[in-house]
Amino acid sequence: MQIKPVTAFSTLLKTIVVVSSPALFVLALFAVMGRLEFNYFIYGYMAAMLISAVFAVPFLSNISALTDYVNSLAQDQRVRAPDLSFLSNVGELSGALERLQRSWDNKRQAMETVITEREILVDTLPDILIMTNDDKVIVRTNRAARNIFGQNLAQRYLREVIPNEKLMNAIAVVTQDLRGQAIEFHVEEPMPCDFQAIIERFPIPSENGISIVITLTDITQQKRIQHMRADFVANASHEIRTPLASIIGFIETLRGPAKDDPAAREEFLKVMGEQAERMSKLVNDLLSLSKIEMNAHANPTSKVDLVRIVRSEKQHFEWACKQKNVNLILRLNDNLPPTKGEDEELAQVVRNLLGNAIKYTNADSDIIVTAKLTSVLPDDHLFRKLSRAICFSVEDQGEGIPKEHIPRLTERFYRVDSARTRKVGGTGLGLAIVKHVLNRHHGVMTIDSEVGKGSKFSVYLPIYDDLAQLEAEQKEFGVKAIM
Repeated sequence: MQIKPVTAFSTLLKTIVVVSSPALFVLALFAVMGRLEFNYFIYGYMAAMLISAVFAVPFLSNISALTDYVNSLAQDQRVRAPDLSFLSNVGELSGALERLQRSWDNKRQAMETVITEREILVDTLPDILIMTNDDKVIVRTNRAARNIFGQNLAQRYLREVIPNEKLMNAIAVVTQDLRGQAIEFHVEEPMPCDFQAIIERFPIPSENGISIVITLTDITQQKRIQHMRADFVANASHEIRTPLASIIGFIETLRGPAKDDPAAREEFLKVMGEQAERMSKLVNDLLSLSKIEMNAHANPTSKVDLVRIVRSEKQHFEWACKQKNVNLILRLNDNLPPTKGEDEELAQVVRNLLGNAIKYTNADSDIIVTAKLTSVLPDDHLFRKLSRAICFSVEDQGEGIPKEHIPRLTERFYRVDSARTRKVGGTGLGLAIVKHVLNRHHGVMTIDSEVGKGSKFSVYLPIYDDLAQLEAEQKEFGVKAIM
């Protein structure tokens, strides 16, 4: 940095007067004692002021440069240390300033790193984080909050973003009592969600700064699972209690009024047998579903011939087909490559789909069973990375399924027509079992149905070699990402 000229004349004049004051005192003393004439006194003092100015100008220039440098550091500006040629003659001031500059840069860089790390940490938190000031105006958010409630949240009132009175009341309590609050609340916009909120007072609130910190955890899925569990227990209890009540009632009747009635006894025993068989099917399906869920995260490793399974399972339904005069038409590609899976679980898929088709198709009709290789794949994240898959489909000629029921068909105990399902011997768990088996086998099921014409259930399974190659690529990519 070059030496700056002194622009403040008054400062220069004061400095010259102060520096030349000892000379003035000595010259005045000689003049009073008569040893120095007045004109020499004036010349001498002017010479002293001139010499003082020679030293004062570079001194003040260096002081001015040093002041500007310190002000620049205070304003967090990156500037070079000034060249203090005059002051450096007194001491190593320039070297000290350079060391100060380096130290300041290192500390600033370290602070910027800490701030960046904290910004990244806050942004990568899975929970929603919202910070407001005392006026309930949003000051800061993290990425999770912006993904849910929108990108432009800063300087907006919290009530506009989350219009929930329960949340606002809890914030008011925290503001007054300075004690944290934990609540649960529901919002309908931007989408129906349940949240658990933890509200805390910021330790050091500042004017127009952060005063309230709100952490939101999305518990929508948790609530849904709790609701599903409650429904499952209620439905399972109802499904078991109904045949049990029938059996108990018939037993009491056989012990009482129908004790000596052979015809009634035969009829009651027949119904009791049907109810017991229904209850046995229900228990078996529940056990199967539980076993599948236990192994949900264990990927199957065996090669499975799906065509062989279809042919084997078809034989189990010959009697049921004869009773309804239903014709099972097989259109199977015998050269299908194997899929990765477990025989018994995939057999359950085929068994449930064939059984449902026979139960719900019209009498004297055809059921078309197809197994082929296809490049027309469902819209699923796994199949987006594949170019082909095995497709197994079962198409019946039944009454069809209304569109509003299709998304819920794989729910446990969900029935389009409860009375008809029980009449044909269904437990309401077959498609739920299919769904869980396919989840474990990286498969997908699609349902196409038209009321009055019939339904088509299609299962897509990846080919063994294609899936193995995809898993290997994903594993290699994961290793590279870690490295």
